[in-house]
Amino acid sequence: MIRLSVEAGVARIALDRAAARNALPTTGWLELARVVAQVPANARAVLLASDVPGIFCAGADLRDLARLADDVPARASFRTAMRDGIEALASLPMPVIAGVEGGCHGAGVAVALACDLIVAGPAAHFAIPPARLGIGYPAQDVARLSARVGRGQAARLLFTAETINADEALPIGLVDVIGDPAQIAAAIATNDGEALRLLKRMLVDPRDPAHDGAFEDSFGSPRFAAGTDRYRKA
Repeated sequence: MIRLSVEAGVARIALDRAAARNALPTTGWLELARVVAQVPANARAVLLASDVPGIFCAGADLRDLARLADDVPARASFRTAMRDGIEALASLPMPVIAGVEGGCHGAGVAVALACDLIVAGPAAHFAIPPARLGIGYPAQDVARLSARVGRGQAARLLFTAETINADEALPIGLVDVIGDPAQIAAAIATNDGEALRLLKRMLVDPRDPAHDGAFEDSFGSPRFAAGTDRYRKA
């Protein structure tokens, strides 16, 4: 269902559940958290992508969700499993890229929102349709959506449940780049791992006073010393 591979500093997490268009049941969210926990600490970038043509993620598995109408205790289990998977992704210390090819629907958008960059192929399209099903959307993911696209655009996507393509998603900020996510991940991976982690911490919490000392300490990195050696000897 979910696989991890590592090459040239890029950890690739692949969604591969073709029969369900990469829709994730409760066990799938737990598997996502388990796979994310296996990302090597020395990876410089993570690429989350699909191995199923035409779909990134169809969201939560509706067959699994259907039982929640009658199974009240299972509702909390589903919610916490989904939260565990998404927050594991969001908590990774290195840059994370969502490579969206084809459809990205429902909870699939929440997965993409947990990443630092959303890179879409030209055929990507997005929809958040829980209102059609008569259900809500996790508050944490509503907050991430609103932070990305603004309250008005978040309201439009949630209230209308309409589908938008990559060209529409780019100007509102739901997509950061239309292009090749593997190329962007490879470009990130050419940079210093510790610097990337520091920059991500600054983006996540720019007000942390510890950043000042970390910035100063970064001038003692081996990569900086090697890169500026000729200037220091001049």
